[in-house]
Amino acid sequence: MRFFDFHSHPVLKQLFNDNPNIDSLIYRSDVATLPALCSDLPTIIESQTHQSQLADFQDEVIIGAALYSVESYVAKAVIPLRKYLKQNSQFKLSQKVLEDAKDNSMKPFKDFLMDRTLKKYLQSHSYNVLTKSSFSKALPKNKVNVFFTIEGCHSLVDRPNFCDAANKYSPTEILGNLDKVQEKARIIAVNLTHLQQSNLCNHAFGMQIADGNDFFPNGNGLTNDGRKVTQGLFDRAVCVDLKHMSYKSRKDLMSEIDAKKFKNVQPLICSHAGFTGTSFKNWAGSIQMVKNVKGSVYLEITKSLHSKNLGRRPGFPTFNASTINLFDEEIAWIVKNDGVIGISLDRRILGYIDLHDERPTGINSNSDVLVDKEFFSAEEWNALGIKKSLIGNTIDSDDILTSSELSECTEASITARNEFFSDHILNHLKHYFQVCKDHGISIAKAQKQITIGSDFDGLINPFANISTVQKMSDLKTYIRMNLLYFLKDLKDSKKWCSELNVDVFVEDLFYNNGYRFIESRF
Repeated sequence: MRFFDFHSHPVLKQLFNDNPNIDSLIYRSDVATLPALCSDLPTIIESQTHQSQLADFQDEVIIGAALYSVESYVAKAVIPLRKYLKQNSQFKLSQKVLEDAKDNSMKPFKDFLMDRTLKKYLQSHSYNVLTKSSFSKALPKNKVNVFFTIEGCHSLVDRPNFCDAANKYSPTEILGNLDKVQEKARIIAVNLTHLQQSNLCNHAFGMQIADGNDFFPNGNGLTNDGRKVTQGLFDRAVCVDLKHMSYKSRKDLMSEIDAKKFKNVQPLICSHAGFTGTSFKNWAGSIQMVKNVKGSVYLEITKSLHSKNLGRRPGFPTFNASTINLFDEEIAWIVKNDGVIGISLDRRILGYIDLHDERPTGINSNSDVLVDKEFFSAEEWNALGIKKSLIGNTIDSDDILTSSELSECTEASITARNEFFSDHILNHLKHYFQVCKDHGISIAKAQKQITIGSDFDGLINPFANISTVQKMSDLKTYIRMNLLYFLKDLKDSKKWCSELNVDVFVEDLFYNNGYRFIESRF
């Protein structure tokens, strides 16, 4: 099958080996014991897009390979996880590499991105690095066709790999090093930020496998340094990838583009996205707890079952309404402005909470109500002016997911569980089209601007039945067979579902949309 993935890390895990070998594989069996913070570790380790797996497709594949240098605090958080690997597997997660990244003795740009990462792709016989001329003929089927993005501007600096009051990332250094990368390979998109603080913009909370103190957002939207980098990206015909930016940072950027404050504007993308399932104006109504924690605001957000659409229960999926995900108005803005959204395959991002996750009911361990947990910048919270009267005002006890209902969805049988997992993706596709329809965007236009952005190898939590790229053909078949029934079953989407040719859309989703967009960027 032909396959396109907007955001993946095909060689990332292999780069933390004492002696990196991108042709090696890492297996769930390398895990010895499970940490309390991450009972899903074997499945996380297994999540993978590897060149040997892609070879089984026997057709054209295009992968957006994210060039990423591990941040100082991320390296620090990962070091303790080594003890959960079997003794004879710990070389695959090198203590020295992680310590060097933490201490900045391994430089993020020169040593990790350029020498340890990009060079591997350029030298490997498994990869065909795309250029403008690549699209003048049929793409090869015996290699992985690859284009590059950069995940986080911290990856483009060689100064300390963290940002604080004394250390800022230099826009001049970032853009200068980007030019050095582009001498070797075209960069399609750059994330301004990732999981740590940045002087370019505030980030959305996204670190789930460690003590979160180092990762609590504390900024306030887009900054002047971020504007300089954004303009530099636009001037180089590079897109900004909105993933990992805080809601207010994204809002600032979109508003300033609308106000014509940038020149040479390029489409905004969100390469590995999930959806909140709501608009920002209605978001606060689902929040059940707001608590100040170490300068940040801790939130617990209930999970609406959107019962007004008469979805079948038990078994109807929910969204993750944490603000790392896109709100309705952002989806519409991206599509109206000719951007592209890649759907992540991280089950947390797609809204699935497992009963074995850490505190799935939040701080109140006696509760049956499942929640999404988030840390929000206190400064940004205040700047957005969220009224106390709106907090929790739409929570309906008959419309929120509980642990008992989740148990019914996952414990009946493996087949029923897997269908429930896959329906989270159907729910995202349905919501995407519904938002577009509600904002005056035709189904014909909407179906051309969404694709897959798995984030495999990004240390994500995949669904157990979609843990590697080898499962993509199964997912494609599931969507082809079930999407129309899913749409017809709901009160709102059954009004427009006849406008969607599912067979055509599935080919667009899994290949054509991505191909067209990347070809246009070259």
